[in-house]
Parts: sequence; structure tokens; C-alpha cells
Amino acid sequence: MDRGSWGEAVAERHLRRLRYRVLHRNWRAGRSEVDLIALQEDVLVFVEVKVRSLEDPAGGYGPATAAKKLRSLGRACRAFLATREEHFPHYRFDVVEILTPRRTYRAEKIFHFENVPLFADRPATAC
Repeated sequence: MDRGSWGEAVAERHLRRLRYRVLHRNWRAGRSEVDLIALQEDVLVFVEVKVRSLEDPAGGYGPATAAKKLRSLGRACRAFLATREEHFPHYRFDVVEILTPRRTYRAEKIFHFENVPLFADRPATAC
């Protein structure tokens, strides 16, 4: 298992512990992908998972989530919403960041950033 898949499994367990209902993992629309899609009560949550080394000087989801990636996530979010018959009036974008010691599969810390804006000029609920 690669670090990305491992991180998604850790993030999924984290969300389930918080009583989220995980609907999809690695949902794709063309070349765009959302790591996890879940429900928290009546809110649809699109989740980007980041695995970082504790020693990584960049740290934080901000530097790791480039503008190009955010545009791709936005396209995937819109595609997901367009392909569903059910209506999701409330949705948001979260980032789950997992910090590990270098070259290990041990989650030292998990940070969950809720309602992260995909676009600076739009509210976080508008993918």
C-alpha cells in the first residue's frame, strides 16, 4: 500500500469515529478526483487527504494544496453534484492532514480543517 492509500484509510477511520458516513473513496470525474466524499448529518463533505512527514518544513495544507489542485477539486465537486439525483443543499470542502515520522506508516497527528474555501472569491459551500 502506498502512503496516499494508507493516508486515505486513516482519514476514513478518523471521519467514521466522528460519525461521518463515508460514501465514496477516490471518486473520479475525468482526470479530477476527490479523495473521500462523506455525509456529516445533512452536509455533504468533500475531503482532500494530505500525508506529511513531521520533518517536512513546508507543513500545513496550504502550501500542499496548490491552485491547480483546488481547481481540479472544484471540477470534481461540481461533477459529483451534477451526477446525483438527490439534492445536497449543504456541502463543504475539508482537508485531513496526517503527520507521520519520515518513512513510516504511523499517524502521529491528525488535523482536520473544516470548511476550507476552494476559491478565494466564493463561499466555502460553493464548490
